[in-house]
Amino acid sequence: MSKHFVKAGDQYLLSPAAVLLMISDEIQSAENTVAGKERFIRIISQVMEVARRMKFEQADSLETMLLFGAEPVQLLALCDELVQHIGGWAVLATVRRVAATGTQGGEA
Repeated sequence: MSKHFVKAGDQYLLSPAAVLLMISDEIQSAENTVAGKERFIRIISQVMEVARRMKFEQADSLETMLLFGAEPVQLLALCDELVQHIGGWAVLATVRRVAATGTQGGEA
């Protein structure tokens, strides 16, 4: 797991797989707002759309695990498989693009 969470000074650098794990945690968080959860769900949905276009065979299983929660070590391993299949750049570019669009309807 250390390759996914690297301490750099006062901050942590996250791998693309770890970013997906953190987004999943935010969906499950009781402290998050409905609008926040919807935004994170949109991010996961878009990443999985890219995964399906790039023929990642476990996209449906991974999407379910990310949206509804799963054992973190197992989830992180499957997220890592996704990253190996579609590329970290594809995951992060999709996360950035969807996050930048704001809430449903394109509001910031």
